[in-house]
Amino acid sequence: MRNKVIGPPGTGKTRRLLNEVHGYVKKGIPLNRIGYFAFTRKAAGEARDRYLKINTHLTKKDIKHFQTLHSLAFNNLGLKEDNVMQETDYKKIGEQCGIQVTYASYEKNSWNGIFSSDSEYLNLINLARVRQTSPLNELDRNEHLGKIERFKLDAIAKEIDAYKEGKKLIDFTDMLDQFLIKGNVKNKFDVIFIDEAQDLSLVQWKMISKIEEDNKCDVWVAGDDDQAIFGWAGADVDSFIDWKAKEIPLQQSERVPSEIQIKALNIIDRVQDNRLSKDYFPKKEAGEILMQFKLSAIDMTKGDWLILARTNPLLKPIPRYLKSQGLFFETVHGKSMEKAIYEDINYWNQMRKESLPEIQEQRVLERMSKRNDKLEWYDAFDNVPSTTKDYLRSMLANGEDLSKKPRIKVSTIHGAKGGEATNVVLFLNQTLNTMKAAKKSVTKQDEEYRVWYVAVTRTMKNLYLIKCNNRQKEFII
Repeated sequence: MRNKVIGPPGTGKTRRLLNEVHGYVKKGIPLNRIGYFAFTRKAAGEARDRYLKINTHLTKKDIKHFQTLHSLAFNNLGLKEDNVMQETDYKKIGEQCGIQVTYASYEKNSWNGIFSSDSEYLNLINLARVRQTSPLNELDRNEHLGKIERFKLDAIAKEIDAYKEGKKLIDFTDMLDQFLIKGNVKNKFDVIFIDEAQDLSLVQWKMISKIEEDNKCDVWVAGDDDQAIFGWAGADVDSFIDWKAKEIPLQQSERVPSEIQIKALNIIDRVQDNRLSKDYFPKKEAGEILMQFKLSAIDMTKGDWLILARTNPLLKPIPRYLKSQGLFFETVHGKSMEKAIYEDINYWNQMRKESLPEIQEQRVLERMSKRNDKLEWYDAFDNVPSTTKDYLRSMLANGEDLSKKPRIKVSTIHGAKGGEATNVVLFLNQTLNTMKAAKKSVTKQDEEYRVWYVAVTRTMKNLYLIKCNNRQKEFII
């Protein structure tokens, strides 16, 4: 039995899948014969944790198969981390081939198979493999901006193959290819669930078909083609659209207010190519859209926030500004201030009144060159940089609670996929490369519309649009 859950933003796709998981368990299907696969390790972990809240008598050990498809292949093949291509390997290949490679790696800790580097050659070769074609054929798709020499591209692709064979290494696509050959030798499934299925590559869809064929199992997929924004990494949205199954539409958004939905539909309706028709209803609340010319015009001292930009370079000035305002936030690199020093402040105040366990006391004493119980923490902690203390004092003065998750998250649009916030700040800047790529093909242009659609639909109440000072680089929203 095949089922396809089609859910616009905020309609509860993951919740619906987890409810179906629970239904199979109630029918007597063992959890070790249920596979739940998400696009990233984080998403799989969050789904697992949500399921544990439904079934409080279970532990993480009871539900092993909440993972990515790459993790499933990795475990089935009996691989270790050092069997997989690393950044250093690609740098060595770059040296051998006469191309400069500063970075080249798979997205850390996600295990979604997304590869990125500063070499157009490496990116194109990897994309070709994910799309199950040759590098030269991928080049002929005419979607690439870089000046790539055909002979050099072919030579580098062959060098990568030779290097992997010589070092007995594999990459993330190799994992899936080998899985397709060997099959699911360690696990048998009665049912599998695939969340965010619109982001799967062609080889991942083949993997799903392989599992389905070998196990004669039920398959549930959930996704939204309008949120397919990883085409640049090989995601094949057409496979999701064309996958034949009983369709289960989810129509009520619990996130998107009506005014925000109108703006979002204005963007997504520009998509020209293959697209599923769907209806969905916004929240009753209207929400509000506010145009601004700079971030400093927005009061972010209260509430939860998402600050979004199209690319990482466009986000670079933002952390410095947030620190100057004494605001607690997080980026892809982590929290702006770890809670350790915040805890030590509390320990210090406590230590001035009573004794502490030795390990806590030692932590506190390392913050200072000389103990003086008469001093406040910011004077006593003279081993802490003054800039850190100033930032921390400013946050505490603003009432920030460093024991909790930061109220403010700074992210690219791609990094915020699946997230939401009461308040969303969206910079409308585009990069020249993004604009050039979008003009070059309908596929790229459609994906660009989907990216901005995803950005807008993270909003639960207020959407702040930051206009670009260069009208030509602004996305017309």
